[in-house]
This record gives sequence, C-alpha cells and structure tokens, in this order.
Amino acid sequence: MPNSINALAIGGSSTTGAAGVEADLKTFAALGVHAAVVVTAIASQNTKGVQDIFYLPRDVVSQQLDSVFSDMKIRAVKIGMLGNNDIIQAVLDALEKRKCGNVVLDTVMTAQSDGSWLVSKNSLKEMKKLIRRSTVVSPNAFEAEKLTGIKVKNIDDASRAAVALKAYGAEAVVIKGVKQGGRINDVILHKDLRIFSKEIVRTGTHGGGCCFSSAIAAALAKGLGIDDAVEVAEKFTSSAIRNSVKLGDGVEAVEPLATLRRKAWKWAVAEDVKSALRELESCRGASSLIPEVGTNVVCAIPEARGTEDVAGVVGRIRDAMGQPRSIGEVSFGASSHLARAVLKMMEFDSSKRAAVNVKLTEENLQKCRKMGLVISNYDRAKEPKGIREKEGATIPWGIGYAVRRSRRIPDAVYHQGGVGREPSLVIFGKDAKNVVRLALKLAPPKG
Repeated sequence: MPNSINALAIGGSSTTGAAGVEADLKTFAALGVHAAVVVTAIASQNTKGVQDIFYLPRDVVSQQLDSVFSDMKIRAVKIGMLGNNDIIQAVLDALEKRKCGNVVLDTVMTAQSDGSWLVSKNSLKEMKKLIRRSTVVSPNAFEAEKLTGIKVKNIDDASRAAVALKAYGAEAVVIKGVKQGGRINDVILHKDLRIFSKEIVRTGTHGGGCCFSSAIAAALAKGLGIDDAVEVAEKFTSSAIRNSVKLGDGVEAVEPLATLRRKAWKWAVAEDVKSALRELESCRGASSLIPEVGTNVVCAIPEARGTEDVAGVVGRIRDAMGQPRSIGEVSFGASSHLARAVLKMMEFDSSKRAAVNVKLTEENLQKCRKMGLVISNYDRAKEPKGIREKEGATIPWGIGYAVRRSRRIPDAVYHQGGVGREPSLVIFGKDAKNVVRLALKLAPPKG
C-alpha cells in the first residue's frame, strides 16, 4: 500500500468552515496531500466578524503535536493562528524537538471580516522566534508592518520589510496584499526578489491567506522547491478567489475545492455524454434526425464559463448508411456552435445544461408540441449587422432572442436557416441523456 503525503496544519478552527484549519484541510485535499491537524483555538466567527475566541491550554496543544509527530511522517508544517505566548512556545518546542523542515508560517493577527485581533499583541515578540524556524513566512502588508516596524505602503516598502524578516532567519518571505498602481501585489524574497501582480478583488477573500500558505506547504510536502511552491500557491489561490462563494451576509469566502469540484463535474458530464451517445447510436431510426451538417450532443458543467467547459462529440455524429455514427470521441471543447447555444440558454435557466441539434421538419415540430415542449424560434434575417460581423455571436444572439420572445423558457429553439445556412432545431434539457431521449421520440417507429 502506498504511503500518503502528510502535512500538518496548526491553527485555529473557524465556525465559518472557510478559514483556519478548515481552509487548510480543503487546500491540502485539493492538492493531493493528507492533512493532520492541531487545533490551537476555536473562533466563534461568521462572515461579518469574530464574536469570541477560546484558546486551548498549552498542554492540550502540546499533546496534539506529540500525537501527530510520534506516529506520522510529516513532510511539511503550515502554522496559522496561534493566539498567545503559551501556544507559540508549545509549537516552538515541538518544531525544535522534531527538527521539522518545510515550515510555512502564516503570521495571522487579525480577521479580514472586521479587523478583530486574533492574537494577543504581546505575542509578536515570540512570533519572531517562529520566523527563525520557518522555511517560508507569509505575512500580509499589515502584519509585516507590525513585525518589522516598517510602514508598508508600496512595493519598495514591502521589499525592505521582506529583507528585515529574512534577517530574522526565514529562508523565504512572501508579503501579501501590497497595493500599488491599482493592483494588488505579492512581494517574494528568496534568492532574489519577485513580484506577483493581480487585479484587486473587491468582494472579499475570507480564508485566502490560509489557502495561500497551505498551498505552499502542500507543494513543499510534494517535493517542490520554494520558488515553484510559491508559484503553485499563487495560481491555486487565484483560482480559489475567482470561485469565491457567498456564505452569509458579510465578506465572500474563497473556495479551495473549486478545481477539484470542476474535475468531478467534468468526469460526470463526460460520462453522461458518452452514455447519451451510445443510446443515440443504438437507434437506427435516429439517422433520419441528422441534418446535413451533422448532429452533436453536448452538456456543460454547472457554472460553465466557456466552450471549454462543455463536452461534445469531436467531428459530430453522421449518418453512416442508415446508422448514426460518431466521427470522434467525447471531449470538452469539441463543440463550438451547440456549446455556445447551451451557454446562452444557461444564462436564462442554469438547469438547461445540455442540447442536441436535429433536422428541422414540420413533423418534428409537431411531435415536440405533442410532447409538451415549449418551442420558440428566431429569424436570422433579423440579426443585427454588428452581431453578424462578430465571430461566434450569431447563435448566442439567436438563443437570447428566442428566449425573450417566449412567455416561458423554451425547451426547443429553431430557425429556418439563411443563405448558406441549414435550418436547425435544438432541444435543450437537464443532461445529455435527457435531450437524446427526447430527440429519439422524434425518430420514426421501428418497423
């Protein structure tokens, strides 16, 4: 049996489930690392602020550390909120005793939601002792000021503070959240100075610092060097921020599991399209539904952003001597036209993530009506010149037009074609099997 890659998260537990060791657990899991946990405090917290904090006694923290280190091979340690001198000393003792490497220190001091102090202010001196034992220390601009006495107002200030922190003994320093030039910057000092510059996020990043430092620790645990680990963490955290979720009435929280969730969605969607394709190819009568341009079956993942999030059949499905046959395999990004139709429909009804295009005939329209499908259409002759001249804009315009002219969100949309354009009927539904089964009801009976 293969051994797991173990990393230890030391920090406070947050009742939001989006910061502290809860964020560490998600980050480690998303990056393929098993998380051992030592809890230092319990924060009664929501997205609007911190209501109370209970710091665990030193002996309880020490016992947790001993339980982990006496049994598990720990390849990296991420340290978050510690709270007071007693807890800091318990962690220092364990790090010294176990000769731990790959230590990432996130110098947590205040809560993003309301600025509440999470540690005793007289513990900053002891925190500097932890920096000496750290491979990477990752304060934000405010924390760097408190630790060095250097006001961090821009990148130059952050660079000087990073030099001062590195002099305390850390191998590398990352000062996060330095605002300059209308952007947010992370200043990294290892063997040389590097700057990661990003757009400023206005909605809040609850748990973002925990996610970032945990990602560094996870990458170090997997054998990456410091520079590569920081780069992994930058990309990972940017994705978590882009996928932030609103948990309550306060600041939004980052979502470390976003990448893992999207991978799971893609697997499920691909399997759905493959299953639907098998059903379509097994029905000989379905060949009569295939237009000259071919048929495709597509399905998008939830929260799809573009055609790369829509699975379809490469090369479409053709009529091969009276039998439907796919040209290529099921793949994401395989469809352009039908994928854009689904993405537009999802703007009106996010549950309609799948579609299949079939030959437009009056008989097929009548059958759709008998099935109770809501049908709408658009006239390509009414397409605005600006839309017509823009690559890939026609289908989204047409779907939007058809939806707006219908009293209810349509289940099927058709157009009569145009110069060099074949008429088309598109059926929408919740998944690929659903739309294929609807389409097969249009096929002539076996006989």
